[in-house]
Amino acid sequence: MKLYFNRPSPYGRKVLVVAHESGLMDRIEIQDVDPWADPLDFHAAAPIGKIPALVTDAGTLLTESLLICDFLFAEGGKPPLLGDARIDEMSRSGLFQGLIDAAFISVIERRRPKDHQWDNWIDRQHRAIQRTLAVTKTPPSGRFDLGDISLACGLAYLDFRLPHLEWRNQYPDLAGWLGGVLERSSMIATKP
Repeated sequence: MKLYFNRPSPYGRKVLVVAHESGLMDRIEIQDVDPWADPLDFHAAAPIGKIPALVTDAGTLLTESLLICDFLFAEGGKPPLLGDARIDEMSRSGLFQGLIDAAFISVIERRRPKDHQWDNWIDRQHRAIQRTLAVTKTPPSGRFDLGDISLACGLAYLDFRLPHLEWRNQYPDLAGWLGGVLERSSMIATKP
């Protein structure tokens, strides 16, 4: 398998954490790319130009981080959840994917020339982040599923790119949980 990713990407980090947690790192060739540089070899493999992108051993291209994570968990032998447990995990994963999306959009918008930035759009993303954090419960100890991985990568991205939001002061239980999670080998190995 070949994984195209970019180290600062929270989407790429989520996939790498799952690869580590699934014991698949020795089966994956990592290709660190800058998607903004439009590298030809990356676009030949992943024409949509999105990070992360995984080319499976069968040659299938997977481009959405949720799909890639699901595939890697299955490849690593994690039995698929069924029923309510599956719905809960995917619901949390989707919610925290939205947290990552809002943070990422905010960061990218700030990279545009100042006279082209839309401050209301950035404020809207920050409000979405705040609403999401307000309804987020601290995960139970011992569990680290895709929902928890998405939350951890989202919170770590807030620390990395949006420290001015100071979410840790408002949500000390989540901050404490993240502190413990950041000690996992998969999170250490994927730190931007």
